[in-house]
Amino acid sequence: MMDEKSKGLDMAFAAEILLSIFVWYSSSAVANTTSRKLLTQVPLPLLLTLSQFVTATIFGFVCLHVLKLKPVLDVPPAARGNLMKLTIVYTLGFIFVNAGYVVVNVSLAETLRSAEPLVTVMLAIFVLKTEPVSKFELWSMAPIVVGGALSSLGDSSFSGLGLLFVCISNLSFSLRSMYAKKLKAEFGDAFNQFYRVSLMGTMFLVVLVVVLEVLMTMGESFMAAMSDGGVASSAQKSYTLSSNMETIMTAEMFQLALLNGCTYVMYNQTSFYVLSRVRMVTHGVANAFRRVVTILFSVWYFGNHISTINAFGISLAVAGVVFYAKAKDDAKSKADGKIKEDNVAMQAR
Repeated sequence: MMDEKSKGLDMAFAAEILLSIFVWYSSSAVANTTSRKLLTQVPLPLLLTLSQFVTATIFGFVCLHVLKLKPVLDVPPAARGNLMKLTIVYTLGFIFVNAGYVVVNVSLAETLRSAEPLVTVMLAIFVLKTEPVSKFELWSMAPIVVGGALSSLGDSSFSGLGLLFVCISNLSFSLRSMYAKKLKAEFGDAFNQFYRVSLMGTMFLVVLVVVLEVLMTMGESFMAAMSDGGVASSAQKSYTLSSNMETIMTAEMFQLALLNGCTYVMYNQTSFYVLSRVRMVTHGVANAFRRVVTILFSVWYFGNHISTINAFGISLAVAGVVFYAKAKDDAKSKADGKIKEDNVAMQAR
């Protein structure tokens, strides 16, 4: 009877996680693709990041304070340090992801970000030492990373600056996973955690946008003064908010930004939720597979061509996820067997 009940709970948990991952993947694909579309028209990654965080903050406020779908939790004093660290790395991660979308295609950005699970695993081994990683789980990172790289090999949009932006975001999101897991023990509710991070990140971004707007405006004015006749070249792209207002203030841009903000909220809320329910390494690998889905969606949306080598890379990444799942299951079975042996030995004494 207990076995049947246990199986029922396991099946319910599996269904819950699978549904969450489906929402995570689909909303991520739409959010990242619309981010690229918005940034090709208005190359202001800080403004887009602020828009996304404001949407998330409003969503969290309505759910917690208006609809009261969940109780509002106060942040314990012991958790404030990790919450601040989580907010910083989380915000920086999205700033540099969006900055990367200005420079390179979504498919290439997501491919370069496929190295994140390797960083996550290294952090799990050397920093968050409470989560053991078997050598088979570690080796399963290789096909995921290599497959992700092959999936968009030869992309013409590649640049060193884009690579730098994505590398910074990789480190930021790996640290995000680590701090979120540490914070779980002190401030465990994923919804409250996401709301607090979004609220604090919004305040941080408002200051950053204002400061950089002033600095960029001064810089462009200086460049214009130094150019021939004191007028900047019309072909020069401007990265200030004021110079892009005509493009921003359109119904199409507002609708696209609203869709982007809503899918961003769904994408990150489900990501936080899955991270709170599974091991850190599992979340890291699921995140890598999410990128494959996002790559496929962006290729379809923008009408890009997938070559044989691209398709092989995607297949290799999928195979890596399957290999990881098998390695994880074997490790769990081995650990459960060891616990049973220890219990038998204790009873024999």
